Amino acid sequence: MSDEPRPVVSPTAELRQFKSSREEFVQKPRLPIRVILDRVSQAYNIGAIFRLCDAMLAEHLVIAGLEAEVDLRKRNLAQAACGAQFWTPWSQAKSAREAVLAARAEGYQIAAVELASHSVRPEAFEPKFPLCLVLGGEFSGVGQEVVDLADAVIEIPMRGMVNSVNVATAAAIVLYGLAARAEAAMSRE
Repeated sequence: MSDEPRPVVSPTAELRQFKSSREEFVQKPRLPIRVILDRVSQAYNIGAIFRLCDAMLAEHLVIAGLEAEVDLRKRNLAQAACGAQFWTPWSQAKSAREAVLAARAEGYQIAAVELASHSVRPEAFEPKFPLCLVLGGEFSGVGQEVVDLADAVIEIPMRGMVNSVNVATAAAIVLYGLAARAEAAMSRE
C-alpha cells in the first residue's frame, strides 16, 4: 500500500463553492469551438450536448435541420441539460449546410464527425481554431452535403459489433480533446 492519501469524492456543495457567480460566468471567455447538430432530433441528445458544450465552454451550439422550434423546457432535454440550456449560447438554423457555410464565411475550419472514406481518428486530426464541429442525427448521421463542405472528417474507431455510438457520446469523445487543444493554443497566444 502506498503512503499517499486515497482520493475522496468531492461533495456537490464543495464543487459549487469554486464556481463563478452568474454575472462572472457570462463574462468568462469561451473556447473558439462552434458545434452544429445536423438533424439531431431526440430531446435527450440535444440536452446532453447542451450540457457538454457548457462543460467545455464551447462558444456556440447550433441546432440545425429540425422542422419545429426547439423547446428548452421539454422534459428529456431539460433533464439531460441540467440547466445548461440556459447558459450555453445557441441558435437554430434551417439546415446544417446553411450553418456550415456561415461558419466558413466567418473563418472557421469545418470538421464533421462521421464514418467516411479519408476520415481520421480524433487524435490524428489537426485542428485550426476557430473550429466548427458538425455532428449528425441519430439515424442519418451528418449529411453528405455537409461532409462535402468539411475540411476534415473525424471518425471514432468502432471496434465492436455496432457501427456507431450515440451522438452525445461521440460529441463528448471529440469535444473533450478539442477543448484541451484549444486551451493549449490560447495559452500560447
